[in-house]
Amino acid sequence: MRILGVAIGLVLAVAALSPAAAQQVNPPGLSSPNPQGPVFVIRPNPGGPFVVVLFGTRGSRESVPFGDEPHALNNPHPMLPNAGLGYAVRQVWMPAQPVTMQVYVPTPEGVPTRYQTMFAEVPGFYVTETTTGVWLPERWVLDQVNLGIYQWRRAPMQFVPTGSR
Repeated sequence: MRILGVAIGLVLAVAALSPAAAQQVNPPGLSSPNPQGPVFVIRPNPGGPFVVVLFGTRGSRESVPFGDEPHALNNPHPMLPNAGLGYAVRQVWMPAQPVTMQVYVPTPEGVPTRYQTMFAEVPGFYVTETTTGVWLPERWVLDQVNLGIYQWRRAPMQFVPTGSR
């Protein structure tokens, strides 16, 4: 009975300690995460960038959170309110927009240039309004490349801040 208790205890100890032993501090191929403890920095010149150094390096000092120095608390997730983008308030549907285009029609030599009216529809999309601005998602837009020549383009996602508040 006593041997059974010791065996169960050893199995439980191995089961509890094996996940911690399997974790690596910095898995290969990934960059190091933001520091979670004090960071010691030096600034080579007053206007230059900060350099993160090891504790005890000559001229180093501990960084201050919520300043412009490298620290774990200085780079919040972009969707958090303290990242400057505000809280999401609502999503608004921007309906599809019909577009009238004067498209160039190729003609044989000696015949005057012709343009033909054509219609297209720019697809609709959802806009996310936040307390500090508007998120425009990736969307299709129609660009006029030249007189009578149009081209579809995928516009990148962008944040447009509202006026000063």
